[in-house]
Amino acid sequence: MKNLILLICVVVFASCSKEKTDEVLLQIDKQKLEENINYDKIVFYKFAKIAVRSNAVLDTNMAEYQKFSGQSRNILNAMHRIDTNKKSISVIEALQLYNDYRKVKKLVKNTDEDVFPGLIEGFNVMYGAPKVDMKLVDPKEKIRLKNIEHAILSMAVLTTRDLGQPFALYECSKTQPELLDDSEIKTLLEFVRGFLFFSNNLFYLSEDGLSRNIKWLDKNEKIPLPYTKAFFGWRNLSDEQTHTAFHGMNYLFRGFDRMRMERKIDEERSLEDFDLFVKDMNKLGLETELVWLIDAYLNLKRENPEKAIPALEKLKASLLFSDNEREAIQKTIDYVKNRKPEAALNGVYDKAFMARLASKYMISVLAKIDWEKVMRDNNVPHTKEIFANINKFKDMSNAVSSYTNEKAIDNSKKEITKKGSELLEKAKSLW
Repeated sequence: MKNLILLICVVVFASCSKEKTDEVLLQIDKQKLEENINYDKIVFYKFAKIAVRSNAVLDTNMAEYQKFSGQSRNILNAMHRIDTNKKSISVIEALQLYNDYRKVKKLVKNTDEDVFPGLIEGFNVMYGAPKVDMKLVDPKEKIRLKNIEHAILSMAVLTTRDLGQPFALYECSKTQPELLDDSEIKTLLEFVRGFLFFSNNLFYLSEDGLSRNIKWLDKNEKIPLPYTKAFFGWRNLSDEQTHTAFHGMNYLFRGFDRMRMERKIDEERSLEDFDLFVKDMNKLGLETELVWLIDAYLNLKRENPEKAIPALEKLKASLLFSDNEREAIQKTIDYVKNRKPEAALNGVYDKAFMARLASKYMISVLAKIDWEKVMRDNNVPHTKEIFANINKFKDMSNAVSSYTNEKAIDNSKKEITKKGSELLEKAKSLW
Protein backbone atom coordinates (compact mmCIF):
# COMPACT_ATOMS: atom_id res chain seq x y z
CA MET A 1 0.00 0.00 0.00
CA LYS A 2 2.83 2.37 0.93
CA ASN A 3 4.59 1.61 -2.35
CA LEU A 4 1.38 2.24 -4.28
CA ILE A 5 0.90 5.63 -2.60
CA LEU A 6 4.53 6.53 -3.31
CA LEU A 7 4.11 5.55 -6.97
CA ILE A 8 0.95 7.66 -7.28
CA CYS A 9 2.77 10.64 -5.72
CA VAL A 10 5.67 10.29 -8.16
CA VAL A 11 3.31 10.07 -11.15
CA VAL A 12 1.30 13.12 -10.00
CA PHE A 13 4.49 15.10 -9.31
CA ALA A 14 5.95 14.16 -12.69
CA SER A 15 2.78 15.15 -14.51
CA CYS A 16 2.63 18.48 -12.66
CA SER A 17 6.26 19.30 -13.36
CA LYS A 18 5.76 18.36 -17.04
CA GLU A 19 2.91 20.87 -17.29
CA LYS A 20 5.18 23.54 -15.85
CA THR A 21 8.31 22.68 -17.84
CA ASP A 22 7.86 25.22 -20.66
CA GLU A 23 7.10 28.04 -18.22
CA VAL A 24 9.98 27.09 -15.92
CA LEU A 25 12.41 27.01 -18.84
CA LEU A 26 11.12 30.39 -20.02
CA GLN A 27 11.77 31.85 -16.56
CA ILE A 28 15.30 30.41 -16.58
CA ASP A 29 15.93 32.16 -19.91
CA LYS A 30 14.68 35.44 -18.45
CA GLN A 31 17.18 35.08 -15.61
CA LYS A 32 19.99 34.26 -18.05
CA LEU A 33 19.09 37.36 -20.08
CA GLU A 34 19.50 39.57 -17.00
CA GLU A 35 22.91 38.03 -16.31
CA ASN A 36 24.02 38.48 -19.94
CA ILE A 37 23.35 42.23 -19.95
CA ASN A 38 24.60 43.04 -16.46
CA TYR A 39 28.34 43.60 -16.82
CA ASP A 40 30.45 46.76 -16.87
CA LYS A 41 30.66 47.45 -20.59
CA ILE A 42 26.89 47.24 -21.00
CA VAL A 43 26.11 49.07 -17.74
CA PHE A 44 28.38 51.96 -18.76
CA TYR A 45 26.68 52.07 -22.18
CA LYS A 46 23.35 52.34 -20.32
CA PHE A 47 24.82 55.08 -18.11
CA ALA A 48 25.91 57.10 -21.16
CA LYS A 49 22.44 56.74 -22.65
CA ILE A 50 20.83 57.88 -19.38
CA ALA A 51 23.09 60.95 -19.42
CA VAL A 52 21.87 61.95 -22.88
CA ARG A 53 18.24 61.06 -22.22
CA SER A 54 18.07 62.85 -18.86
CA ASN A 55 19.49 65.96 -20.56
CA ALA A 56 16.09 66.34 -22.27
CA VAL A 57 14.11 66.45 -18.99
CA LEU A 58 12.36 69.78 -18.36
CA ASP A 59 11.49 69.11 -14.69
CA THR A 60 14.91 68.91 -13.03
CA ASN A 61 13.21 68.06 -9.71
CA MET A 62 12.43 64.61 -11.12
CA ALA A 63 13.87 62.07 -8.64
CA GLU A 64 15.65 59.97 -11.30
CA TYR A 65 17.16 63.11 -12.82
CA GLN A 66 18.57 64.19 -9.46
CA LYS A 67 20.32 60.83 -8.95
CA PHE A 68 22.46 61.24 -12.05
CA SER A 69 22.65 65.00 -12.68
CA GLY A 70 26.28 65.58 -11.66
CA GLN A 71 27.77 62.53 -13.36
CA SER A 72 25.54 63.03 -16.42
CA ARG A 73 26.95 66.52 -16.95
CA ASN A 74 30.47 65.08 -16.89
CA ILE A 75 29.54 62.47 -19.50
CA LEU A 76 28.00 65.11 -21.78
CA ASN A 77 31.05 67.37 -21.41
CA ALA A 78 33.29 64.44 -22.31
CA MET A 79 31.19 63.74 -25.39
CA HIS A 80 31.62 67.35 -26.52
CA ARG A 81 35.41 67.15 -26.00
CA ILE A 82 36.03 63.80 -27.64
CA ASP A 83 36.63 63.80 -31.37
CA THR A 84 36.89 60.11 -32.21
CA ASN A 85 38.10 60.88 -35.74
CA LYS A 86 41.23 62.62 -34.49
CA LYS A 87 42.38 61.10 -31.23
CA SER A 88 41.78 58.33 -28.76
CA ILE A 89 40.42 58.97 -25.26
CA SER A 90 43.26 59.86 -22.92
CA VAL A 91 44.09 57.92 -19.76
CA ILE A 92 42.94 60.83 -17.57
CA GLU A 93 39.63 61.16 -19.47
CA ALA A 94 39.01 57.41 -19.22
CA LEU A 95 39.75 57.40 -15.50
CA GLN A 96 37.49 60.40 -14.91
CA LEU A 97 34.66 58.68 -16.79
CA TYR A 98 35.27 55.49 -14.83
CA ASN A 99 35.26 57.43 -11.57
CA ASP A 100 31.88 59.01 -12.41
CA TYR A 101 30.51 55.66 -13.49
CA ARG A 102 31.74 53.91 -10.33
CA LYS A 103 29.82 56.37 -8.12
CA VAL A 104 26.47 55.58 -9.76
CA LYS A 105 26.99 52.05 -11.07
CA LYS A 106 24.53 50.48 -8.61
CA LEU A 107 21.94 53.17 -9.33
CA VAL A 108 22.34 52.64 -13.07
CA LYS A 109 21.72 48.91 -12.71
CA ASN A 110 18.51 49.58 -10.77
CA THR A 111 17.18 52.38 -12.99
CA ASP A 112 14.99 51.89 -16.04
CA GLU A 113 16.42 54.21 -18.70
CA ASP A 114 12.94 54.47 -20.25
CA VAL A 115 11.66 56.71 -17.44
CA PHE A 116 13.50 59.48 -19.34
CA PRO A 117 12.67 60.98 -22.75
CA GLY A 118 13.97 59.05 -25.76
CA LEU A 119 17.63 58.99 -26.81
CA ILE A 120 16.77 60.83 -30.01
CA GLU A 121 15.00 63.54 -27.99
CA GLY A 122 18.09 63.77 -25.78
CA PHE A 123 20.33 64.31 -28.80
CA ASN A 124 17.87 66.83 -30.26
CA VAL A 125 18.08 68.89 -27.05
CA MET A 126 21.88 68.80 -27.32
CA TYR A 127 21.46 70.47 -30.72
CA GLY A 128 19.00 73.17 -29.65
CA ALA A 129 15.53 71.58 -29.41
CA PRO A 130 13.36 72.45 -26.38
CA LYS A 131 13.35 70.14 -23.35
CA VAL A 132 10.54 67.65 -22.82
CA ASP A 133 7.73 68.00 -20.27
CA MET A 134 7.16 64.36 -19.35
CA LYS A 135 3.66 65.16 -18.04
CA LEU A 136 2.53 66.07 -21.56
CA VAL A 137 3.82 62.90 -23.22
CA ASP A 138 1.07 60.48 -24.28
CA PRO A 139 1.93 57.14 -22.56
CA LYS A 140 0.82 55.08 -25.56
CA GLU A 141 2.94 57.10 -27.97
CA LYS A 142 5.91 56.88 -25.60
CA ILE A 143 5.67 53.06 -25.60
CA ARG A 144 5.52 53.01 -29.41
CA LEU A 145 8.52 55.30 -29.87
CA LYS A 146 10.52 53.53 -27.14
CA ASN A 147 10.04 50.17 -28.85
CA ILE A 148 11.01 51.50 -32.27
CA GLU A 149 14.08 53.29 -30.89
CA HIS A 150 15.38 50.25 -29.01
CA ALA A 151 14.68 47.98 -31.99
CA ILE A 152 16.53 50.22 -34.47
CA LEU A 153 19.47 50.51 -32.07
CA SER A 154 19.54 46.73 -31.55
CA MET A 155 19.76 46.14 -35.30
CA ALA A 156 22.14 49.04 -35.96
CA VAL A 157 24.70 47.93 -33.35
CA LEU A 158 24.34 44.22 -34.18
CA THR A 159 26.32 44.57 -37.39
CA THR A 160 29.08 46.79 -35.95
CA ARG A 161 32.39 45.13 -35.15
CA ASP A 162 32.96 46.88 -31.79
CA LEU A 163 29.46 46.74 -30.31
CA GLY A 164 27.74 43.73 -31.82
CA GLN A 165 25.77 41.03 -30.05
CA PRO A 166 25.98 42.07 -26.35
CA PHE A 167 24.79 45.63 -27.02
CA ALA A 168 22.12 44.42 -29.46
CA LEU A 169 20.92 41.96 -26.83
CA TYR A 170 20.62 44.76 -24.25
CA GLU A 171 18.65 46.95 -26.66
CA CYS A 172 16.28 44.18 -27.71
CA SER A 173 15.71 43.25 -24.05
CA LYS A 174 14.23 46.75 -23.66
CA THR A 175 11.64 46.25 -26.39
CA GLN A 176 8.13 45.19 -25.39
CA PRO A 177 6.26 44.53 -28.65
CA GLU A 178 3.43 42.86 -26.71
CA LEU A 179 2.48 46.35 -25.44
CA LEU A 180 2.08 47.74 -28.97
CA ASP A 181 -1.15 47.83 -30.96
CA ASP A 182 -1.36 45.12 -33.62
CA SER A 183 0.61 46.35 -36.62
CA GLU A 184 3.39 45.45 -39.03
CA ILE A 185 5.93 47.23 -36.82
CA LYS A 186 4.90 45.08 -33.87
CA THR A 187 5.37 41.81 -35.74
CA LEU A 188 8.71 42.89 -37.21
CA LEU A 189 9.98 43.88 -33.74
CA GLU A 190 8.91 40.50 -32.40
CA PHE A 191 10.84 38.73 -35.15
CA VAL A 192 14.01 40.77 -34.54
CA ARG A 193 13.78 40.01 -30.83
CA GLY A 194 13.27 36.34 -31.57
CA PHE A 195 16.37 36.26 -33.78
CA LEU A 196 18.54 38.06 -31.22
CA PHE A 197 17.40 35.82 -28.38
CA PHE A 198 18.11 32.77 -30.55
CA SER A 199 21.59 34.09 -31.39
CA ASN A 200 22.31 34.37 -27.67
CA ASN A 201 21.10 30.84 -26.86
CA LEU A 202 17.93 32.08 -25.16
CA PHE A 203 15.83 29.57 -27.03
CA TYR A 204 12.70 29.59 -24.86
CA LEU A 205 12.42 33.38 -24.91
CA SER A 206 12.89 33.31 -28.66
CA GLU A 207 10.34 30.54 -29.19
CA ASP A 208 7.79 32.37 -27.03
CA GLY A 209 7.92 35.54 -29.15
CA LEU A 210 8.02 33.75 -32.51
CA SER A 211 5.01 31.62 -31.52
CA ARG A 212 3.06 34.83 -30.80
CA ASN A 213 4.16 36.15 -34.17
CA ILE A 214 3.01 33.06 -36.06
CA LYS A 215 -0.43 33.23 -34.42
CA TRP A 216 -0.69 36.92 -35.29
CA LEU A 217 0.32 36.35 -38.92
CA ASP A 218 -2.22 33.52 -39.21
CA LYS A 219 -4.96 35.95 -38.15
CA ASN A 220 -3.75 38.87 -40.31
CA GLU A 221 -3.16 37.48 -43.79
CA LYS A 222 -4.20 40.61 -45.69
CA ILE A 223 -2.17 43.27 -43.87
CA PRO A 224 0.24 45.36 -46.03
CA LEU A 225 3.91 44.71 -45.16
CA PRO A 226 6.05 47.53 -46.70
CA TYR A 227 8.64 47.58 -43.87
CA THR A 228 9.04 43.81 -43.99
CA LYS A 229 9.66 43.97 -47.75
CA ALA A 230 12.37 46.58 -47.24
CA PHE A 231 13.86 44.72 -44.27
CA PHE A 232 14.39 41.44 -46.16
CA GLY A 233 14.95 42.96 -49.61
CA TRP A 234 11.69 41.45 -50.93
CA ARG A 235 10.65 44.51 -52.94
CA ASN A 236 9.58 42.37 -55.92
CA LEU A 237 7.08 40.39 -53.84
CA SER A 238 3.42 41.32 -53.43
CA ASP A 239 1.99 41.84 -49.94
CA GLU A 240 0.48 38.35 -50.04
CA GLN A 241 3.82 36.81 -51.09
CA THR A 242 5.66 38.82 -48.43
CA HIS A 243 3.24 37.51 -45.82
CA THR A 244 4.00 33.92 -46.91
CA ALA A 245 7.77 34.49 -46.88
CA PHE A 246 7.75 36.21 -43.48
CA HIS A 247 5.47 33.49 -42.10
CA GLY A 248 8.09 30.98 -43.23
CA MET A 249 10.98 32.91 -41.61
CA ASN A 250 9.19 32.82 -38.26
CA TYR A 251 8.72 29.06 -38.58
CA LEU A 252 12.38 28.70 -39.53
CA PHE A 253 13.82 30.43 -36.46
CA ARG A 254 11.30 28.78 -34.15
CA GLY A 255 12.48 25.51 -35.66
CA PHE A 256 16.09 26.44 -34.89
CA ASP A 257 15.08 27.25 -31.30
CA ARG A 258 13.41 23.89 -30.90
CA MET A 259 16.30 22.06 -32.57
CA ARG A 260 18.69 23.46 -29.94
CA MET A 261 16.44 22.44 -27.03
CA GLU A 262 17.09 19.20 -25.15
CA ARG A 263 13.73 17.44 -25.13
CA LYS A 264 12.78 14.86 -27.76
CA ILE A 265 9.40 16.53 -28.32
CA ASP A 266 11.15 19.79 -29.20
CA GLU A 267 13.21 18.08 -31.91
CA GLU A 268 10.02 16.63 -33.39
CA ARG A 269 8.39 20.06 -33.34
CA SER A 270 11.47 21.57 -35.00
CA LEU A 271 11.10 19.22 -37.98
CA GLU A 272 7.45 20.29 -38.33
CA ASP A 273 8.50 23.95 -38.32
CA PHE A 274 11.24 23.31 -40.90
CA ASP A 275 8.70 21.54 -43.14
CA LEU A 276 6.40 24.57 -42.97
CA PHE A 277 9.31 26.92 -43.75
CA VAL A 278 10.32 24.95 -46.86
CA LYS A 279 6.66 24.69 -47.92
CA ASP A 280 6.22 28.48 -47.70
CA MET A 281 9.43 29.19 -49.62
CA ASN A 282 8.66 26.64 -52.31
CA LYS A 283 5.29 28.31 -52.87
CA LEU A 284 7.18 31.47 -53.81
CA GLY A 285 10.09 29.86 -55.61
CA LEU A 286 12.49 31.66 -53.23
CA GLU A 287 15.96 30.17 -53.03
CA THR A 288 18.36 31.26 -50.30
CA GLU A 289 21.12 29.69 -48.24
CA LEU A 290 18.57 29.00 -45.53
CA VAL A 291 16.26 27.11 -47.89
CA TRP A 292 19.16 24.94 -49.13
CA LEU A 293 20.39 24.33 -45.58
CA ILE A 294 17.00 23.14 -44.32
CA ASP A 295 16.03 21.24 -47.46
CA ALA A 296 19.22 19.15 -47.23
CA TYR A 297 18.79 18.68 -43.47
CA LEU A 298 15.24 17.34 -43.82
CA ASN A 299 16.29 14.91 -46.55
CA LEU A 300 19.19 13.64 -44.44
CA LYS A 301 16.97 13.24 -41.35
CA ARG A 302 14.39 11.33 -43.40
CA GLU A 303 16.96 9.05 -44.98
CA ASN A 304 16.77 10.53 -48.47
CA PRO A 305 20.48 11.46 -48.69
CA GLU A 306 20.64 11.58 -52.51
CA LYS A 307 17.97 14.31 -52.54
CA ALA A 308 20.15 16.39 -50.18
CA ILE A 309 23.11 16.69 -52.57
CA PRO A 310 21.72 19.40 -54.95
CA ALA A 311 20.95 21.71 -52.00
CA LEU A 312 24.38 21.05 -50.45
CA GLU A 313 26.12 21.87 -53.75
CA LYS A 314 24.30 25.22 -53.90
CA LEU A 315 25.19 25.87 -50.26
CA LYS A 316 28.87 25.16 -50.91
CA ALA A 317 28.91 27.66 -53.80
CA SER A 318 27.57 30.50 -51.64
CA LEU A 319 29.97 33.41 -51.09
CA LEU A 320 28.34 34.03 -47.69
CA PHE A 321 30.40 31.30 -46.04
CA SER A 322 34.10 31.06 -45.22
CA ASP A 323 36.54 28.59 -46.81
CA ASN A 324 36.38 26.46 -43.64
CA GLU A 325 32.59 26.38 -43.75
CA ARG A 326 32.58 25.44 -47.45
CA GLU A 327 35.12 22.72 -46.70
CA ALA A 328 32.79 21.33 -44.00
CA ILE A 329 29.90 21.34 -46.51
CA GLN A 330 32.06 19.44 -49.02
CA LYS A 331 32.81 16.82 -46.35
CA THR A 332 29.08 16.41 -45.82
CA ILE A 333 28.59 15.88 -49.57
CA ASP A 334 31.35 13.26 -49.49
CA TYR A 335 29.68 11.46 -46.57
CA VAL A 336 26.38 11.38 -48.45
CA LYS A 337 28.00 10.05 -51.62
CA ASN A 338 29.75 7.36 -49.55
CA ARG A 339 26.41 6.42 -48.02
CA LYS A 340 27.25 7.67 -44.54
CA PRO A 341 24.21 9.87 -43.70
CA GLU A 342 24.83 9.65 -39.94
CA ALA A 343 28.32 11.13 -40.39
CA ALA A 344 26.80 13.87 -42.58
CA LEU A 345 24.39 14.82 -39.81
CA ASN A 346 27.30 15.17 -37.39
CA GLY A 347 29.25 17.49 -39.73
CA VAL A 348 27.58 20.57 -41.22
CA TYR A 349 24.38 19.46 -39.55
CA ASP A 350 25.80 19.65 -36.09
CA LYS A 351 23.18 21.82 -34.37
CA ALA A 352 25.61 24.56 -33.35
CA PHE A 353 27.07 24.72 -36.86
CA MET A 354 23.60 25.06 -38.41
CA ALA A 355 22.70 27.79 -35.94
CA ARG A 356 25.90 29.66 -36.82
CA LEU A 357 25.14 29.52 -40.55
CA ALA A 358 21.58 30.75 -39.94
CA SER A 359 22.80 33.66 -37.78
CA LYS A 360 25.40 34.54 -40.41
CA TYR A 361 22.69 34.73 -43.06
CA MET A 362 20.44 36.98 -40.96
CA ILE A 363 23.29 39.29 -39.99
CA SER A 364 24.16 39.62 -43.69
CA VAL A 365 20.54 40.71 -44.28
CA LEU A 366 20.72 43.27 -41.46
CA ALA A 367 24.12 44.55 -42.63
CA LYS A 368 22.62 45.56 -45.98
CA ILE A 369 20.23 47.98 -44.28
CA ASP A 370 21.48 51.53 -43.93
CA TRP A 371 19.92 52.38 -40.57
CA GLU A 372 21.16 55.94 -40.73
CA LYS A 373 19.29 56.33 -44.04
CA VAL A 374 16.18 54.71 -42.53
CA MET A 375 16.15 57.39 -39.83
CA ARG A 376 16.83 60.18 -42.33
CA ASP A 377 14.00 58.95 -44.57
CA ASN A 378 11.70 59.07 -41.54
CA ASN A 379 12.71 62.71 -40.93
CA VAL A 380 14.57 62.10 -37.65
CA PRO A 381 16.49 65.34 -36.96
CA HIS A 382 20.29 65.26 -36.45
CA THR A 383 20.56 61.65 -37.63
CA LYS A 384 24.21 62.04 -38.61
CA GLU A 385 25.10 63.47 -35.20
CA ILE A 386 23.13 60.73 -33.42
CA PHE A 387 25.17 58.00 -35.12
CA ALA A 388 28.41 59.89 -34.47
CA ASN A 389 27.54 60.05 -30.77
CA ILE A 390 26.66 56.35 -30.67
CA ASN A 391 30.22 55.75 -31.89
CA LYS A 392 31.41 57.92 -29.00
CA PHE A 393 29.40 55.70 -26.63
CA LYS A 394 31.34 52.77 -28.03
CA ASP A 395 34.74 54.44 -27.62
CA MET A 396 33.95 55.66 -24.11
CA SER A 397 32.63 52.26 -23.09
CA ASN A 398 35.76 50.55 -24.44
CA ALA A 399 38.00 53.02 -22.61
CA VAL A 400 36.16 52.74 -19.29
CA SER A 401 36.07 48.94 -19.43
CA SER A 402 39.88 49.07 -19.39
CA TYR A 403 39.74 50.41 -15.82
CA THR A 404 37.25 48.03 -14.25
CA ASN A 405 39.83 45.73 -12.69
CA GLU A 406 42.76 46.26 -10.35
CA LYS A 407 45.42 45.14 -12.82
CA ALA A 408 44.27 47.68 -15.40
CA ILE A 409 44.29 50.45 -12.80
CA ASP A 410 47.85 49.53 -11.78
CA ASN A 411 48.90 49.66 -15.44
CA SER A 412 47.30 53.10 -15.84
CA LYS A 413 49.23 54.38 -12.80
CA LYS A 414 52.49 53.25 -14.40
CA GLU A 415 51.54 54.89 -17.70
CA ILE A 416 50.72 58.19 -16.01
CA THR A 417 53.90 58.06 -13.91
CA LYS A 418 55.94 57.73 -17.10
CA LYS A 419 54.28 60.86 -18.52
CA GLY A 420 55.29 63.02 -15.58
CA SER A 421 54.35 64.38 -12.22
CA GLU A 422 51.74 66.85 -13.54
CA LEU A 423 49.58 64.04 -14.90
CA LEU A 424 50.16 62.07 -11.72
CA GLU A 425 48.78 64.90 -9.58
CA LYS A 426 45.67 65.08 -11.77
CA ALA A 427 45.10 61.37 -11.44
CA LYS A 428 45.62 61.01 -7.67
CA SER A 429 42.07 61.99 -6.76
CA LEU A 430 40.66 59.44 -9.21
CA TRP A 431 42.25 56.45 -7.43
